[in-house]
Amino acid sequence: MFVSTSIVVSAVLVLLLARQLRRADFVTGSVEFRSFQWRFLTVYLIMTAADWIQGPYVYKLYEHYGFTIEQNGQLFIAGFGASLVLGTVAGSMADKFGRKFGAVLYGFIYMASCLTKHVNSFYILLLGRVLGGIATSLLFSVFEAWMVAEHTTAGFDSKWIASTFGIMAIGNGIVAIASGWVAQASVDVVGHPVATFDMSFLLLAIGTASVLSTWSENYGASNQKFRQNIQQAAEVIWNDRTVLLLGSIQALFEGAMYTFVFVWTPALQENTEHKGILLPLGLIFSTFMMSSAVGGAIFQELTSVPYNISVSWLLRSSFLVSGIVLLVPILTTNLLSRFLCFLIYESAIGIFWPSIATLRANYVPETVRATILNLFRVPLNGLVCLLLMYIGNLSIASVFTIIVAAQGKLDHDQANKAPLFFLTNDECWKPHIQSPKLIGRTLQS
Repeated sequence: MFVSTSIVVSAVLVLLLARQLRRADFVTGSVEFRSFQWRFLTVYLIMTAADWIQGPYVYKLYEHYGFTIEQNGQLFIAGFGASLVLGTVAGSMADKFGRKFGAVLYGFIYMASCLTKHVNSFYILLLGRVLGGIATSLLFSVFEAWMVAEHTTAGFDSKWIASTFGIMAIGNGIVAIASGWVAQASVDVVGHPVATFDMSFLLLAIGTASVLSTWSENYGASNQKFRQNIQQAAEVIWNDRTVLLLGSIQALFEGAMYTFVFVWTPALQENTEHKGILLPLGLIFSTFMMSSAVGGAIFQELTSVPYNISVSWLLRSSFLVSGIVLLVPILTTNLLSRFLCFLIYESAIGIFWPSIATLRANYVPETVRATILNLFRVPLNGLVCLLLMYIGNLSIASVFTIIVAAQGKLDHDQANKAPLFFLTNDECWKPHIQSPKLIGRTLQS
């Protein structure tokens, strides 16, 4: 069942990509824009690969060192807690000292985190998790902020930015699959789970060198102090309901997504262990990532000629589909039903990423972009920390009820409070990013 499903998903992804490559309009923009895309995406995907490759063996490494489940939980909470507390400061530093500086800082901090994995000491590993939490905040803010600023400064058509986000979503899925294979191979060769972190260190070194040699620097509010940057970012979020809504959407959707990350394995194993069925978790994970890449390819297809479907409509559709399919684990424990619905959910995630990123690019002010993107992650990290503390006391059905409730809240907010989600593509592409005072005014006037 899992092998055949993986083959089908792979075939769908290949067909979608082949269809786009055959289209005359697939290559978006000018030669200069395509060169810029290549320069950004190459570095970005190397840096995300360094993050993906660690994922399958973080818990396994701690287990290998003899730490208990409770200690594992404490280490994971330290990472999300560091992102919650220190991530905003890191984002503000990137706005002040430069987004290229922030990307380089990401590389060095994450490399230091990888080195701590060689030491079998709880407190050294705890330090590594703190460093990893800070690095994750930089990964999800400074790279996007650099790309959007460079895109705008170069005078490229604002509509082309969706193409970059679409390729990022597809590339992320493909990179995640490849990273899983490389992680497995490295552990098989070396015989120790720390091998994946050495591979991550190598990728981070290559990516950091690429940033230093190929990227120019751009800034946000470089003439302000950290406190002023954070204060300005908080004021924009508080006073502009469009930006506030985008942050709320990101926190709720990603909170639900990270909850899913923690529970999909026990959800699929719920009725299999007593039957002696050993699930191929690596293959299942790879299929999930392929489904996510399919979602990115669908976004790329539907936002292009001849469809030109609104990004805002696709975003809302991803919420509706997610809420519906995640009702299934509440209603049934059937393995096949849950697995197929999880694949659909992963495709919805693949649509969500480029959709929300495109809207962020057009409505989050340039001066404090990295700071705001990290502030968006504050409630997310708080929710994940809370989840890690209490998830052991909740049943699978209860956890999925929480996830569906979050999706329902998102859809309710969109339908009743958000003119943002009824914009046409032409309205979405309006260049609101130059001045914070303009953001949202067009929507509310």
